[in-house]
Amino acid sequence: MTDNIKKILSSKIDPDLVEHLLEHYKKLKQKFFLSQYEPSQLNCAKFGEVVMRILEDITKGSYTSFDKTVSLNTLSKKLEQLPKGQFPDSIRIHIPRILRATYDIRSKRGVAHIGEITPNLMDATFVVSACDWIMAEFVRLYYSTDPTEAQKIISSIVERRVPIIEEFGGDIKVLSPNLTVPDKILVILYKKYPDYVSTSDLKKWIKTKSPSHITTVLSRLDNNANIHRKKKENIITRKGIDYVEKKLLRDL
Repeated sequence: MTDNIKKILSSKIDPDLVEHLLEHYKKLKQKFFLSQYEPSQLNCAKFGEVVMRILEDITKGSYTSFDKTVSLNTLSKKLEQLPKGQFPDSIRIHIPRILRATYDIRSKRGVAHIGEITPNLMDATFVVSACDWIMAEFVRLYYSTDPTEAQKIISSIVERRVPIIEEFGGDIKVLSPNLTVPDKILVILYKKYPDYVSTSDLKKWIKTKSPSHITTVLSRLDNNANIHRKKKENIITRKGIDYVEKKLLRDL
């Protein structure tokens, strides 16, 4: 799906901006899919920085370099003043206002929120859905291929996806039962990175007919350099991270 989106958007938007957009979009979706709700909101802010530059590029043919700050308030006012027939309402009004809402949720509600009830899941759900809408709208506006194919891409973007992992207090449950035991281990270690995870916790969280099978798999993953073992503690390596992102999370 990512390659198709890149092809569609790059025909109308600076390819470098498209690369940055997809990079941060992928990261925020991965973080959300792994129940890392605070980091997913932080990645949304980076996604928004790229979106603002895309709006600049679309409406004036150039954009602010990434080493300089773009004021969303200033940009929004300029976009709203553009002639209605010159650019779609999504470019002039809807996308800037949606960005403002995501920024307010992140900064004012705050990933630093302290209280008895944490809003991180509900806030991250809203923020990620907003980013999905923006991405899908860009595809809708700028596709130049078969509309049926574009519709499939849009439907895939906005499809509700259940996170692959859920935490219950100090316990973790992998919600994709079809994953192999090695993949379940790597997903858990990916989520917990850069912390080590004990072998006993992995045996508790991953149900197998024989708990000793977990130890066997861990040894194999260690030999393949996908994880590093320190006695009875385990951490994912860069090779393991690359595998998770390219093989297990590639369609997010």
